[in-house]
Amino acid sequence: MCLVCVLTLQAQDYCMTSPTGFGRNATGGAGGIVVTVNSVATLKAALQNTPPAIIVVTQNINFGVNDMISVKVTNKTLLGLPGVKLIQSGNSGILGFSSGSNNFIIRNLIFEGPSAWDMDGRDLIQNTNCTNLWVDHCEFYDGMDGNFDNTNNADNITISWCKFGYKKPYRYIGMTGDGNGDHRLTNLIGGSGTNVPADGHYSITFQFCYWSDGCVDRMPRARNAELHILNCYYNVTTKDTCEIDPVLSPNGTRGKSITTKGINLTGGSQGTTCYIEGVHFKKIGVMAQAAAESGTTASMKLVDCIPVAGKSLPANVGTTTVAPTYPYSAIPATEVEAAITSTRGAGATLNVNTSGEISSPTAISTLYPEDTGANSDIYIYNTAGTLVYKGIGDTGKAIPNTFAQGIYIVKAGTKSKKIRVK
Repeated sequence: MCLVCVLTLQAQDYCMTSPTGFGRNATGGAGGIVVTVNSVATLKAALQNTPPAIIVVTQNINFGVNDMISVKVTNKTLLGLPGVKLIQSGNSGILGFSSGSNNFIIRNLIFEGPSAWDMDGRDLIQNTNCTNLWVDHCEFYDGMDGNFDNTNNADNITISWCKFGYKKPYRYIGMTGDGNGDHRLTNLIGGSGTNVPADGHYSITFQFCYWSDGCVDRMPRARNAELHILNCYYNVTTKDTCEIDPVLSPNGTRGKSITTKGINLTGGSQGTTCYIEGVHFKKIGVMAQAAAESGTTASMKLVDCIPVAGKSLPANVGTTTVAPTYPYSAIPATEVEAAITSTRGAGATLNVNTSGEISSPTAISTLYPEDTGANSDIYIYNTAGTLVYKGIGDTGKAIPNTFAQGIYIVKAGTKSKKIRVK
């Protein structure tokens, strides 16, 4: 009685070595030293140092009200070890960029805010100045004014494999800002009809992004922009009325009807174009809309998109929107949901180590015993001989997806105590 194991390692192409899209020129800290950080102070110092660097956040960092980092960042790559969070629990944001910021990469970090209420620009990432920016495989939850906004001088940006959502109830008492209330408005591009970068248009690619539960609007909201929304996924559930924190807002009675809006475009003074390609609108109120602002109507075109069940896709608006000219590849909209929601999909799902090396988590196929094989012992070793997994095997039982790409040795013992090595 023996156990025959078939073991395969599959790497996803989502672990890109460089960005595509409008942020394709970002190289970050390539070739620079590797620095590990574990506090607000060490992170700030590493970001504002002049030489190129790869900065690895090794543990969760908690930000106080006065700790929002806003410095000039050039030629840096910021990475998070698996599961690492940057957490803001006060009335502030996490990252901003001073004038002259350029060539920045952020990957595999979870940004967590306190709740959503209007704080006049206090976003988890408040990009008002950085150009040539690539944000990849990050997660954004509960930013007060927004999750990740790009305004003023921000330009040439790719946002890929990121997940956006809101998990915490709205705070009513103590709210400051302009008083617009419940503000689960996730991604703003351009702060007004006349707010423009140097070349007149915010050039931004959203690729394989996931707008999830709690988002209400701005997915994204844009004016004065040229956008490419490629192979993204919308699956948004919200409550019918505004949820209010019973402790922080004991006297709060405010509620409002919520209609979720995905892609929300206006022209602005310079005009807006948006090429929406291979997008799956699984669940959302308004899929996409284009309107006038500052005398110009936005133009949008939808290609190979899947509408919300029972609805039709929005009509194309205008005739000026065409596919971007940079090189890229798209997958069919029918494959988007599976790609984005898998364990190797959108969000902070990369493998990063303290040396700044990035790899894709890999899938190990199901083990198929030749006999029943119930309660068999399974041992997996790496090529250095280190035991990396021990578990109980059974017919059709899958091994957890926690392995870096590579070669492994599997030992499996059956009930008859025979050992088979593969």
